[in-house]
Amino acid sequence: MIDDTTRGVISVWMGTSTQSLAAFNRYTEGMESRGSGCPAHRDFGCDFIDSDFFVAWRTAGDKVIPVEQLVKEVGVNAIETEQAILARCHALGLTEGNALYYYDHCSFREDAPGRLYNELRFIGSFADPRRRIG
Repeated sequence: MIDDTTRGVISVWMGTSTQSLAAFNRYTEGMESRGSGCPAHRDFGCDFIDSDFFVAWRTAGDKVIPVEQLVKEVGVNAIETEQAILARCHALGLTEGNALYYYDHCSFREDAPGRLYNELRFIGSFADPRRRIG
């Protein structure tokens, strides 16, 4: 369940997508339109996703890379947040991927832990104070 009123928190999903880019993008089509039937709305338990804060990202050519590189694409404000995301990936056994979602100012609670969201795994919601990485 999404709570998009949680300032100072970022939620992250990562993994390896085997879909075409077009198929991957269909998951979030209509995310800013209430009642659109957007698959992400159903999975995230909401009826609106703000594209000012939600990011979907894939590697060039769908190249699978280590999570140590993938985590660099998450728009965090603090190195501690990046390190916490990486530690959680390792704890989950996630070592590589080619895609991610992150939603800033958002916390997420899984109703069914361990499920996949458009082939991506929920990594967690992390405190992300407003200190920019230098």
